Amino acid sequence: MGHTDINIKELIKKQLLEQLTVEEEKLLEREKIRYTEDEYELMVIEVLRGLGGQLPKGILQDWQPDVDAIIEKAKALKAEKEKVVKVQKEEKIYLAVAVAALLFFGLATLIYFALRQEVTYVLPAGNNSLHFANDGDIPSEESSCMLLVGKSTWIKVYPDHVGRIKQVGDLLISRTKEGVLKIERRAGNHEASTIANLEIHTEARQQCVLETEDGTRIRMNAQTWVRYPIQKRDTSYIDLIGEAYVVTSEKTFIIGTVKGKVTATASDFVIKAEKESTKIVLNNGKLDLYAYSLKKGKKMYCPGDLGVLMATQSAKSSIPKDTLFRMENMDFEIAKMWTCKVRIYKNIPLRAFVEEMSRWEGFTIKRWDCVPKNKLVTASVHYRSDKQEVYSTIRDAGVLLYEERGMLSFCPEDKKNKIAMSERRKYHE
Repeated sequence: MGHTDINIKELIKKQLLEQLTVEEEKLLEREKIRYTEDEYELMVIEVLRGLGGQLPKGILQDWQPDVDAIIEKAKALKAEKEKVVKVQKEEKIYLAVAVAALLFFGLATLIYFALRQEVTYVLPAGNNSLHFANDGDIPSEESSCMLLVGKSTWIKVYPDHVGRIKQVGDLLISRTKEGVLKIERRAGNHEASTIANLEIHTEARQQCVLETEDGTRIRMNAQTWVRYPIQKRDTSYIDLIGEAYVVTSEKTFIIGTVKGKVTATASDFVIKAEKESTKIVLNNGKLDLYAYSLKKGKKMYCPGDLGVLMATQSAKSSIPKDTLFRMENMDFEIAKMWTCKVRIYKNIPLRAFVEEMSRWEGFTIKRWDCVPKNKLVTASVHYRSDKQEVYSTIRDAGVLLYEERGMLSFCPEDKKNKIAMSERRKYHE
C-alpha cells in the first residue's frame, strides 16, 4: 500500500473512536512521522470537528490536557500566517484550535460553579445566562464568624463586636468598626504560644471579612474555613476550604487547599476550594495554581483567567486522576456574585442555582443526580431572603422538591415528605 493510498484522517478518526486494529495503529504511527507536528494537529482538529459528540465516554477523562501549549501553538500559527493570509482567515485558525480544545476535554465550558462527587455540572463559558447585580457588596459591618483557638476554645464574633477579641502569643485578633476581622503582630513581652493555628469558620448566611498581618483582605463566603498559623513565617500563608474573594498585598501570599496551593502577589481573585477541586478566577495581577499530585503548576496572568485543579475518573480506571488546566475570558463579576446584596439570575441552570443557594442557606441535597438537568431559573434573590423564597423560585421553574429534617430531595420516591404547596401560597400572601 503506497503512501498516497492511505487515508490518514480515517485512521485518526478510528483512533479517537477507539476502533483501531493493531495493524492500523502501527500504520498510523508510521504515517504520522511524514507530517510536521502542526500539520498533524490541524488534521486532528478537522477530524474532531466532524466527530461532534461521537467520542467515547472515557476519552476525555484519560487525557490530561495542556491548554497553555495548545493556545501557544495557535498563536504561533496565527503569527506565521499573518504574512500571507488575511486577518479573517487567521482568526479561523485560532477558532479551530479552540474548538478542538472544547471537543477534546470539554473543559472550556467549565466555569465557577461547584464540582461535587455526586455530579459534575458545567455551564458554557461566555454564556450570558447569569447576570451580575451591581447593588453593592454585603456590608462588611455585618461580618460574623466563629474562632477556634486551640482545640476547644470557641469564640463567637458578632456583627456589633468592636475592638480586641483575643491575644495569642504576639498575634492580636480584633474587629474594626467597619467589621473587618484584623490579625496583626504586636511587639512586646508576650508569652510564646503553644497553639499552632487559629481557625476561622463561617456558618450558613454568614460572611467574614478578614485582614491578615501583611494587609491581604479575604472575604469568606458562607460555610468556609480558614486556618491561620500562629507562628510567624517568612511568607504569609493560610489553608482554605470553601469560597473566598482575596485581595493580596505586595508581598507573596500562599493559600493551601486540599489538592494544591495558590501563590499570589498584588492580585485579586475568587477561589473555591473543595475536597475534589480547586478553582480560581483572576481579576488582576498574577498567580500560580500548583497541583501536589502532578508536581506542576499553571500560571494565570490575564483578567478573566480561570484555573482549575480537579479529579476526574476514567471509564477504564476506578482511581481518579488530577487534571490541571487554564482557560481564558471568564466573567469575574459572575464568579464573585455571591458577595452582592442582590443576586440576579436569568436562565441559569437549576443545578447551578441550587449549588449557590445551598451554600448560602445551609440546606443539603439528598441526591444530586435527582436534580433535573434541563430546568432553568430566572430570579432575583436578596441575601436576606429566607429558604422559602428559594424553594418558591425552584417550584416556579416547574420542579417539585421534598424536605425531611432540613434535607432537600428532588427524587420522586420522596413524595410523602413533600413541602406543602400551601406553604408556598402562604408565603406569597
